[in-house]
Order: sequence, then structure tokens, then C-alpha cells
Amino acid sequence: MRLNFLVLSLCLACLAPEAGAQASSRAAVPITAGTRVRVKTPTLVAPLIANFLEQRGDTLVFIEDGRGRGVWSFALAQIERLETTAGEAGRNKRPIGRGAVIGGGIGLVGGLLFAAAAQPSDSTKEYSRPLTAALGAGIGAGIGAIIGSRAKSERWVNVPLPRQFSLIPNRRGGFSIAIGFR
Repeated sequence: MRLNFLVLSLCLACLAPEAGAQASSRAAVPITAGTRVRVKTPTLVAPLIANFLEQRGDTLVFIEDGRGRGVWSFALAQIERLETTAGEAGRNKRPIGRGAVIGGGIGLVGGLLFAAAAQPSDSTKEYSRPLTAALGAGIGAGIGAIIGSRAKSERWVNVPLPRQFSLIPNRRGGFSIAIGFR
């Protein structure tokens, strides 16, 4: 009885690393070849924008977009985030805000210049500089926000990475179960 248990334990200890490796290599990433992706790993300073080439076991291979044109490969365990492009989207907060600030500044200066240079039809009155500058800033900010809303940028969608499950023999003769969640 003890001999059977020892043989079974030895067989499991020998087959467990292979079974863990095979289970992780079977997990396919749901991306087709040629898809434009953005990859974030701890080893890269900035996210890599590339085209997905293929999956080799538990390694993903990419062809870099832009100047580098290099071939990159990362293990699934290295990748923190993987995103695919979902086209261009408008109405982004950053360009709208930038347009409103620039337009507001131009409107403020324009309102001040108008109040200083223009004379109302009644010669006993004159334009209020702060009120005219505020009105110019408001109109300029509105026009700038409308222009900024026309700017489009690429929209990214997160790709779920496969969970990893492995049995690892430890030094005391037992097994450790490792489960990776993303």
C-alpha cells in the first residue's frame, strides 16, 4: 500500500510541472493576428503600441508600430495590461478643456481691447472693462470648447488575459497550487 502511494506521488511530482506548463500554453488570448494593440509591462517605460503577430505557448509576439519596427515577445505573466483599439472617439475631456482655456484667454484679451478701443453710441457712457472682458472670455471659452470637442483620439478596450493555474512541487515533498487572477 505504501509502495503504491509512493509511486503515485512520484508520478504526480514528475508530471505536475508539465501539466502546469501545458495548461498555461493552451490558454489562448482572444485576439486575431494583425490586431493593433497596446501592451503595458513593468519592463517598459511607455506602453508598446504594436500589431499582434501570434501566440507561442504562453508567450505573445508583437511587431512594433512606428519607428522601431522591432519584434517583441512577452510571457503572459509579464503583461500587466493588454488593450485593443476600438477606433477613434471624440468628445475627450483633455482637448475640450484645452480649447476652452485657449479660447477663454483669447476672448479675455479681445474683450479688454474692445472695451478700451470702442466707444458706445452715447458719448456720456463707456464700456465696463471687467464685464466686457468676462463676456469675451465666456464666448471665447465656449467657442474653444466646441473646437476642442472635434479632436479625436484612439479609444482602447481592455483584453482579458487568461487565468493561470499551476501545480508546483515544493521541497518538502508536497505541492503548491498557484492561481493567477487578473
